[in-house]
Amino acid sequence: MSEPLQGSKPSRLNFPGHRPDPVWNPRFDEILKAGAAAGPSKLQRAIARIKKLDPRLSEEQIRKRTAELHLTRYSAPWTQEEVNFVLERAREFAVADIARELGRTPKGVYVKLWKNHISARFQDGYTQGELVQALHISRRKLRRWIRLGWLTLYERRIKDRALVRFLEGHSDEIDVARLDKEFRLWLRSLGLRESEACPRRLPKTVLQSLKEHTCGRCGRKVKGNAIHVHMRACKKEGSEAGTGRKA
Repeated sequence: MSEPLQGSKPSRLNFPGHRPDPVWNPRFDEILKAGAAAGPSKLQRAIARIKKLDPRLSEEQIRKRTAELHLTRYSAPWTQEEVNFVLERAREFAVADIARELGRTPKGVYVKLWKNHISARFQDGYTQGELVQALHISRRKLRRWIRLGWLTLYERRIKDRALVRFLEGHSDEIDVARLDKEFRLWLRSLGLRESEACPRRLPKTVLQSLKEHTCGRCGRKVKGNAIHVHMRACKKEGSEAGTGRKA
């Protein structure tokens, strides 16, 4: 079950000067169908005829009915109230839920988000796989967070509110240096405390190259895998020196 959206849904009934919607006359459907069958110009005449028959009907209402009858693809223009409704709830609720609440299509909601420069991948929360990639962690580590109750799921997805709670107490679990710039800034807005975030972990190859070794033959100190080359050379020199003494 989808979580009900909080807050009142924007409604054209609340607009100043709104008149109660008139009852649609089924006879008008036949007029629209006949007009659409004869072409766009005839459909426009059919719309004008219906407006004369019932002046209470607006052209928008009539065109919306043509879309309901699958005669056109008309959709009513977005109001600012609807846009605000989408933007305020985009990070907390699924696009399908928002579209259903507004009587819009999910595609229409996605387009509106895109036009307002909101990344679509954040709208419905993250899947576990997406969050693993974004945080550069292993699936085992993510499952551990979930098992410990640090991170909660909603319909198998991880929402912003779950990340907020996680960041409040466990920012130190995230390796900030490995995050993409945009994702890092977004986590900051959710409450990431970078001072508590774990320090950058160097790759094993880098750590190995920094490790210092001591040669057991000559006592020389060598860093990284170069110790193996040195030991072979040192052994060869020792063998040659021993052969020289025998000669």
